[in-house]
This record gives sequence, structure tokens and C-alpha cells, in this order.
Amino acid sequence: MKLYITDLSPNSRRVLAALGHLGFKGETEIQKFDILNGEQRTEAFRAVNPNLKVPVLTDGDLNLWEANPIMIYLADKAGADSFCPSDPRGRIEILRWMSWEVQHYNRALGDIVWETVAKPAFGMGAPDQTKIDAALENYHRFAAVLNDHLAGRDFILGENVTVADFAVGAVSALALHPQSQVPLDDYPHVKAWYLRLEGVPAWQATAPRAPAEAAE
Repeated sequence: MKLYITDLSPNSRRVLAALGHLGFKGETEIQKFDILNGEQRTEAFRAVNPNLKVPVLTDGDLNLWEANPIMIYLADKAGADSFCPSDPRGRIEILRWMSWEVQHYNRALGDIVWETVAKPAFGMGAPDQTKIDAALENYHRFAAVLNDHLAGRDFILGENVTVADFAVGAVSALALHPQSQVPLDDYPHVKAWYLRLEGVPAWQATAPRAPAEAAE
């Protein structure tokens, strides 16, 4: 297998962490792109992913884009049922939380941390407080849902970490950053869950080395 990633993406982080968690890292070729300089914008890579985005996993004649399907594919390939349940009820729960994080939770969270952490780190200007305030309004709405769900649970589906945690928690490093303005103290179950996730060995091993290393 070959995995195309960048150091500057929580989407790449979740896939790389899944690869390590499932024991595939040693047998997978990793190609990193410098996306800030457009290294991925080549015709050769366009043949792999016409969107010219990462992450992408290739396995034989399969070119698989998008982080969440890649994680599910890897878990199924490994037969890791505890990481990504294959029974209908468990699988639909995984898909529900993955859809929710893309459409709601991480969309709002991403807007906040882009303005407060990543944008200044990249030298792209001062944070736009109007955008931050709008994103915070959405974040409060969806963080309350996650906080209530996590009450009495270590991870999203219960006592075991799953692909749902890697998906919903993809932006954990920036959310926990002291200048992020993410109001985690208002949501203690979310904050405690982020800290538990940061302690998972494969997740810990992929922690960004600098605040900006999480912001595609």
C-alpha cells in the first residue's frame, strides 16, 4: 500500500494514526507532499486523485480518496472489528458520527482554529473575530450534543477507541491549543475525551510538531 499525506492536515493525521493503530505503518509506503508549495499539483498525482488533495491510499488498483473511507477500508482489511464494527448497528453508528463531524462539528471547529491558531502561524494575517464569533455559535450547538453523548463514555462508541474517535477528534491538537479560543471548559466531557484520545499511542505518535501542522 501507499499513502499520500501532508504534515499540514488533520485529515492526514487521522489516516496515519489509523495506519499505525492497525499495524500497517511498517508495510506502507508514505509519500508526503508540501501542499503549501503545491507539490501535489502534478499530472502524475492527478491520475491518483483528480481532486489533487490528500490523503489518498492506493492498494493494488484501488485509489481511495477521503480520510474517513480510508480508515474504514484499513480497519476492514485488518479485520479490526473493535476499531470499526462490521455488524449493521455498529457500522451505522460509525457512519453517523463520521457524517456528523464532516457536516457539523469539525466544520465549526475548523473555522475557529483556522482563524485563531493556524492562520497566524502561517503568517496569513490577524484572526477575523466576526468569523470566529459565527463559528463559535455553531460550535456551541454541536459541542453540546457531543458533550451529552460522552457523559459516562470513554470514547464515542463506549469503552474502546474506534474510527469514529479518530474522525470526530481529528482537530484535537488545535482545539486543545491555548490560543484556540475553543471553549472546552464549557464542555468537560469533550475536553476529557480529547485528552484520552491524545493518550492513545497511535494518535500520540502523529501529534503535530507545531501549532500550524494541522490546518489543510
